[in-house]
Amino acid sequence: MAKGRLVNANNVKPFVCDETYSSKLLIGDEVAGCEVINVNEGTLGAHQKTAGGTHEKTEIYYIVSGKGDVWLDETCYHVVPGDFIIIPPGTFHYIDNTMSDEPFVLMTFWDRQENNDVYFARVKAWGKSFKTIDED
Repeated sequence: MAKGRLVNANNVKPFVCDETYSSKLLIGDEVAGCEVINVNEGTLGAHQKTAGGTHEKTEIYYIVSGKGDVWLDETCYHVVPGDFIIIPPGTFHYIDNTMSDEPFVLMTFWDRQENNDVYFARVKAWGKSFKTIDED
């Protein structure tokens, strides 16, 4: 039986996807000990943008800090903290933070951790998807 758990984002090791973006797994099956939604904290550096892509499942963004643009296909949304973005399957999307001097921080939500490509990148690099800053 799974036990309740506190996860403090400041104690979670970021996975550096590339020189512009890092991701922290905050909630996933490995963390909870049971099936749960997948929640990641992503940080896009100042004056950067993501390459963009599409997914087979719905992804949700929640903007934590910073201001930037989120593109969904041909539509640009200027986003601020507190905004949610729903990204349906097959929608090409990317984040543009090139006009800001501040990092752009968001939470990403997936129904299952296996729908998030970064999950597999962390497992490949670390042997698991969740690490604290004290590990290694």
